[in-house]
Amino acid sequence: MNMGKSLVELKFHKLDLPEDGFKLTSGEHLKEIDVAYEDYGTLAADKLNAIYVCHALTGDPHAAFYNHENDKQPGWWDPMIGRGKPIDTDKYYVICANILGGCKGTTGPTSISPDTKEPYGTSFPMVTIKDVVHVQKLLLDQLGIPKLYCVIGGSMGGMQALEWSIEYPDYVHRCVCIASAISLTSQALAFDVIGRQEIESDPEWHDGNYLQNETKPVKGLSRARQIGHVTYLSSLSMDKKFGRELREDKQSTQIGKFSTNFQVESYLNYQGRKFVDQFDANSYLYVSRMMDMFDLAKEHGSIENAFRSAQCHFLIVSITTDWLFPPSQQLDIVSALITNRKSVSYFQLDSQYGHDAFLIEYDVLGTGVDAFLNGRNIDESSQTINELEFEQISTLIDNDTRLLDVGSGDGSVMWALKNRKNVSGICLDLDFDKVVECMRKGLPAIQLDVDIGLGIIADDTFDCVLLNETIQQLRSALQAVKQIIRISNNGVISFPNFAYFVYRLSLFFTGKLPVSGSLPFEWYNTPNIHLVTVKDFQNLCERHNINIEEINFLSDGLLGRMFIAVGLTNLGSERSIVKISRSGNRTTT
Repeated sequence: MNMGKSLVELKFHKLDLPEDGFKLTSGEHLKEIDVAYEDYGTLAADKLNAIYVCHALTGDPHAAFYNHENDKQPGWWDPMIGRGKPIDTDKYYVICANILGGCKGTTGPTSISPDTKEPYGTSFPMVTIKDVVHVQKLLLDQLGIPKLYCVIGGSMGGMQALEWSIEYPDYVHRCVCIASAISLTSQALAFDVIGRQEIESDPEWHDGNYLQNETKPVKGLSRARQIGHVTYLSSLSMDKKFGRELREDKQSTQIGKFSTNFQVESYLNYQGRKFVDQFDANSYLYVSRMMDMFDLAKEHGSIENAFRSAQCHFLIVSITTDWLFPPSQQLDIVSALITNRKSVSYFQLDSQYGHDAFLIEYDVLGTGVDAFLNGRNIDESSQTINELEFEQISTLIDNDTRLLDVGSGDGSVMWALKNRKNVSGICLDLDFDKVVECMRKGLPAIQLDVDIGLGIIADDTFDCVLLNETIQQLRSALQAVKQIIRISNNGVISFPNFAYFVYRLSLFFTGKLPVSGSLPFEWYNTPNIHLVTVKDFQNLCERHNINIEEINFLSDGLLGRMFIAVGLTNLGSERSIVKISRSGNRTTT
């Protein structure tokens, strides 16, 4: 027995309801609702440190710690919740409750109806994600929690988190949605439909009244779980875990004539048998249908309309190998939030584990969530930026501008602009560690390739786009420039000038590509795939009717500055900063 285990008690709260009961979105009423929940940490004196954790389809309120000293496994998200963990219980008061319609202590089909004094079964009314969130809000109200610092969830828990942000915009400060979507794809719907049909076609289901008949649709529920479980994995993870490996003998439960001794069949049979002992068949029908019917775009007219009233800071997380909730669905959410000028961050788990990665890849997920939740106060003196170059960039960006910083790195330039010129906006970078650094500075940040990132942003979403020493690293510089003036009227682009006289001399005398502070890479490991000169860039803009508003020429050397002073800008400029626009007069400084 490990006496050092952190223990938590499963609690129950009977909601105080109006005389006519709790009204569901269907119009029906529930006269009584009990909610099972667990809580961790301590509610602060101002009661503003609460985080609500939404569980997934077949989850439960036991999110972390142990219920008993002899428990072998902690709660399902224990690596994320606890002292010193991303959701730090020394800092936050954390609560997780079983959803309405579930079978882990909250009122659902297995509960006793106050009218019939028997289990509801399929007489339990249909419920929605919105109903689930309304019950959660009522619970928090009655527990005396005036606001949520954050609501967080994965899969169907992510759907709940999105619903929270929309339904209670003044109540939620931050929202984390992991591997989820505004609705299921038709393929995901198909798997759920088949799973429910397996349960309903089981002779032991008895139209949902199996408890009264003292039986259970074991085979149907087992097959439904097996079908669902396949969608949580990826092809890569299944190949690595099972391949076409065989067991030496068939398990005794595999008695069908056409059963095999492939390990994957044995594994799925095991998952099905285990699930039957843990979950209720009717709850599976209700909860899976609830997830299927969730559709924010249909409810609100469009995904953009859905988030129009949301006020919180968002973090959206995707999983590269997730085909149940593919990354394109999370990017749809990110795009809609950007269109609505919301504060949104995004990163992806590059994982082989498919949808289940949010329950496995805790190092990356925890790092990102910790940065988003906790951030830190940054001492300006600790930030290293080229002050001369920053000042030149700063003069081209107005106060109070909404800025997209493309290739933002660790966000130092955006952070300085925010503090010195009240600039707001979003950082965009492909490097996860850089995105984390941005979030730690309190900056919304998106982890995407530039070409994809610019492509998901609607027209005229930003006042200005900053492309700071990044354009030479892009596959299509022209496409990037066109995207910039599509999503904003102005762009500020800086780049190292390959026509700088020092580089010319270096190439002439040594016969090797130059390496310098502005071009710090050797030819074999450089990210710069398009070396550009001032003249090249000017010709590009002229050829494609892109207006150059202003050019600042920079050189760290005295001779370079002298060349610039006498008009030999392409020769003397080590770096150039160009402001472009859709319209305006061309000037040079």
